[in-house]
Amino acid sequence: MKALRILFLLLLLAFACGKPDVPPVPDEESTPFPYDVTYQEDESNFCNPERGLYTPAIKYFRGDNLPVASSALALGGIRHSGRTLIYSEFYIIGFLDRDLSEEVLDFLRAHFANHREAGVKSVVRFAYSDNHAESARPWDTTLEQTLRHVAQLKPIFQEYADVIYVVQYGFVGAYGEGYYTDNYGMNPKTPEDYASRRALMEALLDAVPSNRQIAVRYPQSKCGILGITTKDTITAKTAFGSTPQARIAAFNDCFVSDYNDVGTYTNSADREMWGTETNYVSMGGETCRAPQAYCNCVSTYENLERFHWTYLNAAFNTETHSVWKKSGCYNDIIKRLGYRLVLKGAAFEGALTSGGKLKVKLHLKNVGFASLINRRPMQWVLVNADTPTEKYVIPSPKDPREWKGGHEYVYEETLTLPSGLKPGAKYKLALELPDDAATLKDNPLFSVRFANLDMFEEKTGLNVLTTLTAE
Repeated sequence: MKALRILFLLLLLAFACGKPDVPPVPDEESTPFPYDVTYQEDESNFCNPERGLYTPAIKYFRGDNLPVASSALALGGIRHSGRTLIYSEFYIIGFLDRDLSEEVLDFLRAHFANHREAGVKSVVRFAYSDNHAESARPWDTTLEQTLRHVAQLKPIFQEYADVIYVVQYGFVGAYGEGYYTDNYGMNPKTPEDYASRRALMEALLDAVPSNRQIAVRYPQSKCGILGITTKDTITAKTAFGSTPQARIAAFNDCFVSDYNDVGTYTNSADREMWGTETNYVSMGGETCRAPQAYCNCVSTYENLERFHWTYLNAAFNTETHSVWKKSGCYNDIIKRLGYRLVLKGAAFEGALTSGGKLKVKLHLKNVGFASLINRRPMQWVLVNADTPTEKYVIPSPKDPREWKGGHEYVYEETLTLPSGLKPGAKYKLALELPDDAATLKDNPLFSVRFANLDMFEEKTGLNVLTTLTAE
């Protein structure tokens, strides 16, 4: 009997190892209502704002010699390769004991201005050292000098927040990761230990506009800075506000790298906290080593889904990426980072008449790992199919951030139609999720594309649901 049990277990293992190492997205549900129109899913990996693999653009400011700025042409090339996120890390090594020069500030303005033209955004971090060796000290500078730097950066954060996805806490320690530090205490525990870090966070929360988040490296950093416990997590009611708790996000630069992601987590409560909070705040970063016991596809999927990953370094750690590629899950992972909205079907009740009512019902699924994080309006658009200059925009009260990764939804809304519709004319009915910033809202490069075939118009940024004839 024992031999039979062993044989049975071996057969199970062999069967499991022979299966594709790629778990499916959540099971399809049955059609929740009769569709008037059905939609086909787009399986390709295409550009969408504020999600996906990022390309590093690391700049060193060692003194008066400035690095080469990222041009709009170069940034546009990154977007053309299928990426909309840049990792802008600025090592201000030459300014440990002095203010940033005007040349540095002008460089940053040019860098971010080029983002607008290229159709990309940045994950931003500042740091003073890229080496944690003893010989590389100092790893950072005093709180007083850092606060002066943050004050200098405030106008830039404010002016270019539209092309900043998230600001990582940075500044403290080698690489800006908060550990190897000369000025902030390497293992803070008490409120007094966190006083300097808290002061820096307060300065950053003030400098960065309230509609952008500040990401910290460790769950315990957020707890220590705010004076909370891991049980004091964000809820749906407190999410997306301007409070410090709602604005402090997460990043992990040793994802699936060992049992605690190289010190990211100290216990299961840390994981539970990040698992809850990343429903509402951004999570991203990079891997740093490739032990297959932790970075295999199954484990990776579990962690991507649990912690709602939105962005990942395309350039590091390539050994981990190789594990995913060999196991067949790499392409699916990069496709599902962040949000990925798929429409299944729609129904329309009522006639398209001037000043009338049209009820729209949608069945959609977010097959991504996360939701949208930064605020983004949703609006219905009616466009005359023959005369595109006749266009009507109907704002929706819906917050698309409510569509969480891995979940399926039925959404319905009754539209009050505009007056002036021409009887007999055909109108395209579309959904648009434009950028919230006035500087970008009319730029289709920053509009959200649904993952459906023959739906998205690249020139307009519209997701066309159907064509209706006005009565």
